[in-house]
Amino acid sequence: MLGNINSETMRATNLQVIFDYIRRNEPASRRDIAEFGGLTVAAVSNITSKLLANGLVVEVGAGESVGGRRPTLLGINADCRYAVGIDLTTKQIKLVITNFKAQIIQECACETPLDCGPEHVLDSMARMVKESVKSAGIDPQKVIGIGIVSAGPCDPERGIMQSPPNFPDWGNVPIRDYIQEHTGYPAIFDKDSVGAAMAEYWFGKVGGCGSAFGFLINRAGVGGALLVDGEVFRGFNGGAGEVGHTIVDVHGAKCSCGNYGCLETLVNEQRLVREVATGLKMGRESVLDGIEDYDSITLKQIMQAAEDGDILCRNALDRMADYLAIGIRNIATLFSPEMIVLSGGMISRYAYFTQTVLKKAKQRQREKFVKCMNVVECSFRENQCALGAVALVLEKFYRSIQLD
Repeated sequence: MLGNINSETMRATNLQVIFDYIRRNEPASRRDIAEFGGLTVAAVSNITSKLLANGLVVEVGAGESVGGRRPTLLGINADCRYAVGIDLTTKQIKLVITNFKAQIIQECACETPLDCGPEHVLDSMARMVKESVKSAGIDPQKVIGIGIVSAGPCDPERGIMQSPPNFPDWGNVPIRDYIQEHTGYPAIFDKDSVGAAMAEYWFGKVGGCGSAFGFLINRAGVGGALLVDGEVFRGFNGGAGEVGHTIVDVHGAKCSCGNYGCLETLVNEQRLVREVATGLKMGRESVLDGIEDYDSITLKQIMQAAEDGDILCRNALDRMADYLAIGIRNIATLFSPEMIVLSGGMISRYAYFTQTVLKKAKQRQREKFVKCMNVVECSFRENQCALGAVALVLEKFYRSIQLD
């Protein structure tokens, strides 16, 4: 019996290795796959023939001959399956539909009706899914699932959101089950920071890394996720990755978590706006000093002023970047990941802030105990988390493939 279990496990592992290699390296020959996976060409041919028969893989031409006949090259069948990814924030619901190559074929967004309560928001999401699938003109039977990501804390095993500070009255909301029931598709729910990291691993810059840490820097705070060999490191009770609640200033402001001086109390929109407004009230020179009500200044105005060279706004952003660089340095020291990826609205929309953070992080790469400080900007900007939700769906599907 044990032999059978080991044999089944080996076949499943080989299938995942082969399928993933084709996905990342298409067009791929059977010989290339065999060399990469340490498998025989016969074993690879057996599995790929089943992938071809099931329509998951297609032949895409012939490669260069290395002696003998030219090898047949394989690629992913883009239209054999589809996945839906949703990024739920307090401001908007962003939805994408991708084909099996994770190429976006449909996307839309709407404002989050947060004041109407959880059920109304989830009903809006379910309707968006059904309308988008119909609008894309795809066969609903080919939709393998819906991934949803949003603010933590959450319980991904049960698909439940657990009272994020910015989602009032969203205590223990069963997001996964509601969406499954009201759309008819399997669903997955996880933290947005996990989604951002998974998007980069599956489709972006860290696919070949054994370890990577993803920072998600949004207007309200900072999240994080650690990936080891493509797996999310959850920690005990799922508590890993909460970099926004690491303390970087013990005398700092009170955080929503109850502690003082957490990283996300120092890297967020409200603090930045307050600091710039205070500077203006004190008579500091700025292109924004002509605004009638300093307390009405917006993040967009500050960021544009910084892009235009405004010293007051740049100094405030530089201080915020300093704190974020400390958080990045702490992660580099604790985990020494091969790559650290920065994503989120504060990164994807504002070039000056992003470049300042990257510069300050680089300056710390030679510090003692920092073995690796390879910090990069994310690949997919505003679609990062929605594509991460797609990655969660594809990962689950890959693990569930059975060809016998």
